[in-house]
Amino acid sequence: AFPHRSAVVRHLNEFAETHRLPVAFGVEVNEIEFRGDHWLLRTSEGLKAARYVVIATGRDRQPFIPAWTGMEDFSGGIIHAADFGRASDYAAKKVLVVGAGNSGFDALNHLSRVETGQIWLSARNGPSLLPKRIGKIAVHRISPLMANLPTWLADAVMAATQRLVFGDLTKYGLPPAPSGGASRLGSDYTAIAADDGAVEAIKAGRIIVVPQLREFRRDSVVLDNGQRIAPDIVIAATGYRTGLEPMLGKLGVLDAKGVPLFNGAANDPKLPGLWFTGMRPSIRGCFANATIQAAAIARKIAGLKR
Repeated sequence: AFPHRSAVVRHLNEFAETHRLPVAFGVEVNEIEFRGDHWLLRTSEGLKAARYVVIATGRDRQPFIPAWTGMEDFSGGIIHAADFGRASDYAAKKVLVVGAGNSGFDALNHLSRVETGQIWLSARNGPSLLPKRIGKIAVHRISPLMANLPTWLADAVMAATQRLVFGDLTKYGLPPAPSGGASRLGSDYTAIAADDGAVEAIKAGRIIVVPQLREFRRDSVVLDNGQRIAPDIVIAATGYRTGLEPMLGKLGVLDAKGVPLFNGAANDPKLPGLWFTGMRPSIRGCFANATIQAAAIARKIAGLKR
């Protein structure tokens, strides 16, 4: 579902060269202020004025790890899923993955192909989970069709597919999802997880589903039911934050978690000329959705210039 990093970098470089875009690397934007008829950007290279500003820094900019009790004294390792590295680094190690969302299952998919020690999955909620492929067909290829369905119908299709492909995963300790996959994309911005070996490992007992993590001790992890386990490393698949508060916190355009209240062509009429893109997960996928949002924002800007 994702092109290789080198392909993305090559595409961006070629696009910038083809369209002769004046891309400025190494410039940090610290704060953005609205000045009535324009925007003032405080940057690492001084003040810059702009009529229109599009924030495209992404919803997964800053890895987030909860402040668990006792984590600073834990003798094992604690990392975020963003720093997973190579699966071979976990050979012979006991691993606890915290979070059963997209990042958590991505880590589990890779770990399932390595001779690790025991793997545990600590899950608060069950995921909306789809196989990476059905036969030789990549499931993401049907995403444009799913995106055009009503939310309730997309929820039903995903739930039925999950049940038909994987069976009842609650038998293996995985909690049920709190709502449908399409609904969660829109309500709490939770991405749909993809299985590529993790479910088979759960059913085989290589991955054991356990309750939520309560706290750390020096040589163990205490779960909500009082059980203790002793992983060598804990992988926190606990989400990301946008990190936009220092830049935009004074404008009132962010929710309590720092997620923009607007995305795509929508904006705040009291703050004309400011747009956000890529701040919500989409059934279509990030690249397809970015294309749609970019075109919509471009039309808005073109209309304002008339």
